[in-house]
Amino acid sequence: MLRLFLILTTVFALTASSFIPAENSKSKDDLSGRIVGGKLTDISKHPHQISMRYKGCTTCSFNHRCGGSIVTPNIILTAAHCVNTIKDAKLLHVVAGSNERNGHGSIVPVKKIIYHEDYQKNVRYENDIAILVLEIELVLNDYDIKTIKMTEKRPSQNEISQITGWGTTTQGGYPSDFLLEVDVPIVSNADCESRYGIGRINQSMLCAGAVKGGKDACQGDSGGPLLVNGVLAGVVSWGNGCARPEYPGVYASVADLRTWIDATIKANS
Repeated sequence: MLRLFLILTTVFALTASSFIPAENSKSKDDLSGRIVGGKLTDISKHPHQISMRYKGCTTCSFNHRCGGSIVTPNIILTAAHCVNTIKDAKLLHVVAGSNERNGHGSIVPVKKIIYHEDYQKNVRYENDIAILVLEIELVLNDYDIKTIKMTEKRPSQNEISQITGWGTTTQGGYPSDFLLEVDVPIVSNADCESRYGIGRINQSMLCAGAVKGGKDACQGDSGGPLLVNGVLAGVVSWGNGCARPEYPGVYASVADLRTWIDATIKANS
């Protein structure tokens, strides 16, 4: 059962009942995402992490939808599958500097949503990358709101990566109220493809996870960061279930998508 690391349905209790994305309905292709097997952390250790908040109806409140990373004061890097169905950027806010999934922090409305023009959701989730342009710049500081440097090269197999988020802590389970982190090794694309099947993994993707399972991202962690040596190397995208043995998580590869990322940032900074 495939998952996107997107927000959860009300069944999974990852978000408020006001928003039930079709992508997260329970089916043979349930595409969902969260931190499994992790530990509590603090936003001061991951000051680039943001909570993307979505308003699902006119009378609804803004609730956590996905994660993301601050790459410039007015640009957030996230996953295309988190935003490709949203028609109005005004339905999104970004909250920086918060430890809690729906807690307080620096709240900034989103001005524009831009996702990769070659994003292939229904084929292989290729180019699962997007940028949120903020209405005003975030006020950076030396504690809990900072930008993150993006990598220029793919990490090597078995390098240790770190993922963070507020997603569910078991497949089909409940989200974490507080920010979690977990360390997982990078898996080569060739090894990853041998597990998922020929043609499922391409150059826009990066894989990471414990072969024995038990540690992974999951529902609610979509769009969030994967760091290697403190640098942004991946964006939480999809996988087969959550923390299943033999199936590493799949991430959008920042290094392989840098041309699009850099050009889009330049055009909107």
